[in-house]
Amino acid sequence: MFPPPGRGNDCLAVGDKFVISLFGTSMVFTAEGNCVRLREYEKGKMRQIWVCQMNPEGRYGMRNAATGCFLGWVDGRELFCAMAHHYGCTWLTFTRLRLGGYSLMVPSPEGPFGTRLDPVQRSGPGSSSLSSNSGTAYHRFGLHCLKDSVFRRFEWVVPDRLARSSAPYYDGEDSDESINETSIEFLANHGIQNIISMNSVEISARERGKLRAAGISYSHIRALEFTAPTQEQFDQIWNAYEEAGVTVVYCGYGDGRTGMAISAIQLFEGRVLTDLDYRANGVQCPSQIEALNVLNERIHSVENNSGPSDAPDTRPPPYTAPEKDKPWNA
Repeated sequence: MFPPPGRGNDCLAVGDKFVISLFGTSMVFTAEGNCVRLREYEKGKMRQIWVCQMNPEGRYGMRNAATGCFLGWVDGRELFCAMAHHYGCTWLTFTRLRLGGYSLMVPSPEGPFGTRLDPVQRSGPGSSSLSSNSGTAYHRFGLHCLKDSVFRRFEWVVPDRLARSSAPYYDGEDSDESINETSIEFLANHGIQNIISMNSVEISARERGKLRAAGISYSHIRALEFTAPTQEQFDQIWNAYEEAGVTVVYCGYGDGRTGMAISAIQLFEGRVLTDLDYRANGVQCPSQIEALNVLNERIHSVENNSGPSDAPDTRPPPYTAPEKDKPWNA
């Protein structure tokens, strides 16, 4: 099964349609009668689509697109989809988590509404049912906004400054990438002024011309899937981003190579990142993490060698490979 769109970190917005996943899997909330079960994602299946709503008290709720009923609890602690109105037992609290996804809390069925929130979790290993239980560890859930977008995994990393996505029209191959009036309209609607492409394929001169006409700059930094960029390429990424306007970074699917570029930008900006942070950004293999750690060491070596009167500067000088020793008889 193809996974739900996006990375599961989309923001709630009233009226938008969502798929709710067990984070990092293709298992999603599915309305089956009055029950809610975890089932494999099926594109376009209405029972897996939830419309974000807000009640007069400013509380979020999720209404199923097929049944019209709200996600919540009815009896006991099992999660149901049975209420036709957005009452107290159907309001939800989504909390963004550092490593991606959300925790989901519902009002406790014990006592007045709002006096206690309980985490929603999978009822047990391999179980398809969901429940709310006090005092237990929460599961991570993904929010996947369903939009008719050619940039299928579009997501803000820094609102109105830095975004990430799949390549436009990506359908499994880097070469699927295409820039046309529809993709340019999407970029313009989101205020994108700059593209950093980590795709293995560069767009055509005609397509670059269309972007220039729309006032959108384009930098192509060729990277292969599951391959670490060079240090020179990290410098190119930063140079393409530092003084540009609102930027989107993409590769093919929008995960590994894009995650490396996002991590590099964050390091250049002075962020302290761990291997877990790299993984949360989508970095996929040890060689990519090793390359980012080398970049991190370069940046910190500049900081450590700066005199006390120097202003902080986290950008290292352009990378140059160490010279090889010359032969003794050269």
